[in-house]
Amino acid sequence: MPFRPWIVLLLFIAVSHAPGRPDSVCAEDTSAASSAERQRIDKLYFLFHPCCWQTLGEKPPVGQDPELWTACYKWERRANEDQKQLISRMKPNEALILFPIGSTTAMRELEEHAVNTLGRRAVIVRRGGPNPPRAWEQLASPFERFLNDPDLEGRADFLKDVPTEIQEELAEEIREALQVQSGAWNISVLNVMYHSRLCAMDIQNEFGKRNLHLDPATVRSEAFGEGFEQCAMTWKQMLVPYLGLHRPAENIFELSVSAAPFLVDARLHERGELSDNLRLFLWEGVDGRKIAMYARASCRLSDPQIYADLKLAGLSLEVREVHNKQCWPEADGAELELRVENGCLKVPIFNGIRRDFDWRAIVETDEEACYLIAEDISLADFRQRLVSARISR
Repeated sequence: MPFRPWIVLLLFIAVSHAPGRPDSVCAEDTSAASSAERQRIDKLYFLFHPCCWQTLGEKPPVGQDPELWTACYKWERRANEDQKQLISRMKPNEALILFPIGSTTAMRELEEHAVNTLGRRAVIVRRGGPNPPRAWEQLASPFERFLNDPDLEGRADFLKDVPTEIQEELAEEIREALQVQSGAWNISVLNVMYHSRLCAMDIQNEFGKRNLHLDPATVRSEAFGEGFEQCAMTWKQMLVPYLGLHRPAENIFELSVSAAPFLVDARLHERGELSDNLRLFLWEGVDGRKIAMYARASCRLSDPQIYADLKLAGLSLEVREVHNKQCWPEADGAELELRVENGCLKVPIFNGIRRDFDWRAIVETDEEACYLIAEDISLADFRQRLVSARISR
């Protein structure tokens, strides 16, 4: 079984509540920060779970590919040093929002460097959960039951730390989404919604305590961490709009780590903006193959699944997900198989909100990042074909 950073997130939920580690948000003594001069923030950096491999140790766990594990472990160590350098270079009008994982030496050193360097501009978020009961997967209409049945088993526990006004706000968001979608979603999207909304509340409260302010219409933000196409995308997709920011957070591959073997030592050539909310990442692998991924820059529950209709004529292509399972042309399982219509491969645009996959299957391609890997084509020609693809539903 390949290493899955989202599994490590489950470990994060447990260890982030270790004795002596306060829940929610912290940094240095905010009583001093609250009396400091008002500071305008024009850019936010979101750093998610930067020490996953080190949480589990340098030695590859049983059943893992030792070569890949070691490569990713070393990649993470390098990324941590680059992350520290970025923190050291941050300007007085920039702030870091750090979501730690575990309590390894590497994680503590990164936290300490952030707080010592940035002071009140380092906000550390330790909030865990809430996680919906897995038993809800078996309900005929779990989201309708969640909204309308106050006695639903597990509902009160799921909502116990959610303020009433936020419960009402998110319930209305779910109702509105059900008007435009079928509601055939994975229950994990509830975790993404509620956790993201509560983290936004924490961050806004902490900014107030620290006398930090920003203009939602103009502030820019970037996100990085682990996995590049997993937690570093998932946990910023809804967080940024819940913060009221008008612009999405852009993902920085160079400061992130992925479990995808074909991205180890790959060179990123472009993070292209195809529209306000659509991004194209384009790499060249160490073997010379060209690699690409489409992703939304942000996503809400009501946003539809969209596709890039990629013309296949004359293109030597395979599609793989992050764990290196093949999705096309010969899928490693029915749940991975992509559709071809009118000579075009329908490539799911990665949403990142864990809404459209089935926990009972290993993966579901509409909720796994699909990597397009091409041979015998120049980077320029591959890019042209990618940007020319029609976007459809």
